[in-house]
Amino acid sequence: MLRCLGADQKQIRRFVRREALGWCKSAIPAGLILSVIVVWGLCAMLRFLSPTYFAGMPAVGISPIGLAAGALIGFITVLLAARSPAKKASKVSPLTAVSGNAGTVSAVRKAANTRMFHIETALGVHHAAGSRKNFILMAGSFAFSIILFLSFSPAIDFMNHALKPLQPSAPDLSIETPDNDNSISKELADTLKENPVVKRVYGRSYYSDIPAEVSGESFTVYLVSYEEEQFRWAEDDLINGSFEGTVSGNGVLAVYMDPDRTFDPGEQMTLGLPSGTETVEICGSLAENMFNVPDGAVLFICSEDLFEELTGIGQYSVIDVQFTADVTDQDVEEIRSLAGDGFTVEDYRMGNSEVRGAYYSFALFLYGFLAVIVLISIFNIINSIAMSVSARINEYGAMRAIGMSSAQMIRTVAAETATYVFWGIAAGCAAGLPLNYKIYDMLVTFRWGDAWYFPTTAVVVIIGVMILSGAAAVCGPSRRIHEMSIVDTISAL
Repeated sequence: MLRCLGADQKQIRRFVRREALGWCKSAIPAGLILSVIVVWGLCAMLRFLSPTYFAGMPAVGISPIGLAAGALIGFITVLLAARSPAKKASKVSPLTAVSGNAGTVSAVRKAANTRMFHIETALGVHHAAGSRKNFILMAGSFAFSIILFLSFSPAIDFMNHALKPLQPSAPDLSIETPDNDNSISKELADTLKENPVVKRVYGRSYYSDIPAEVSGESFTVYLVSYEEEQFRWAEDDLINGSFEGTVSGNGVLAVYMDPDRTFDPGEQMTLGLPSGTETVEICGSLAENMFNVPDGAVLFICSEDLFEELTGIGQYSVIDVQFTADVTDQDVEEIRSLAGDGFTVEDYRMGNSEVRGAYYSFALFLYGFLAVIVLISIFNIINSIAMSVSARINEYGAMRAIGMSSAQMIRTVAAETATYVFWGIAAGCAAGLPLNYKIYDMLVTFRWGDAWYFPTTAVVVIIGVMILSGAAAVCGPSRRIHEMSIVDTISAL
């Protein structure tokens, strides 16, 4: 209509851009204020969770550079978003504009396929795939969210591997012999278990430099004893094989030390012990370990009964203790006195607390970033579908005028949305899963040996978000179409 009143193409483009920038007057200040509040909350949370690392971070502060960058990004994004609509609007001729068909009629290269679907469903699919460029942009934007989510999710596994004190086996206090000479009596562990501030006690015995042979290959091994609780904690680290035969039999587990050296479950290993030659069965391999051994040595884990049977040693080299929340420094000193002067007592409570705070800080960043990806996906889908329906509102009004019901219109919008979401999910998973594998291999497998696993949880979460967002995106436009009269729908601009 502005073209009919004499506006030239340049004025139309300027008008569309200024209309888009008009939203910036409220959106950018609101976004900056909200971001400052969120950053203040995150900084305060980081100071609380990990004061060792973030004590110097100001809880309340304003970054002029950050605010300027945020405003600039919003401004440039709006200008880029308005570029295409402004270009299209400026090309409308006055004659086309006065006829009321500006932008509502497009060339149809192929009719909707009504042989596979009902007419309203086929029409929705046809709307989605009718414009190749629009289809690629819409489905690609949904796919990009999935790619981001799947590419970033291996960082969670990296965090869980890198920050060991949060593992269930992390001790609060350790009683160790100076040279791993297995001189700590098991009676001390039984005494500690009776202490009301002690949550859990578990010990280990060591035997080093044992000549071993597997399938004709000779090497030196370290043998370590585990009790049932430690075997249970190690279940998540099992690469191959099983724990059957290790807790109560003559089986041992190989610790994954060298990627070039592998042991197959069921292999027999011969050990040269002072009491004679003994044969044990390798039941499987573990992915990670908590032991420091010389290069070239291999470590095996067995039960306490098998360890004593092979070596004749019935005492511990290390006793680890986990405390309840009621423990005090006085309780720790009493345990030090109980252990005696011949052993080294290491208190890890402060270090565990610091690393636990760092873990929560890291988790806050990682899960927060994933949450942002999810929110962007939700807003993107809802906004994209709403704009698509708004662009076709006159067309939908014409369909209502020739007898199409509101229910059929809703199914048309739902089919269009489902088409975008389906192909977005397909493309996102096709590109995201290989990236997830590669990133997991670099972050986790390369360092700890864990094999890649299919990210079922991440895939289910992001696909669920896509489907629920698509369903929510249909509700608003469908309600709008349902509430509008045929005359209003046809005359809507």
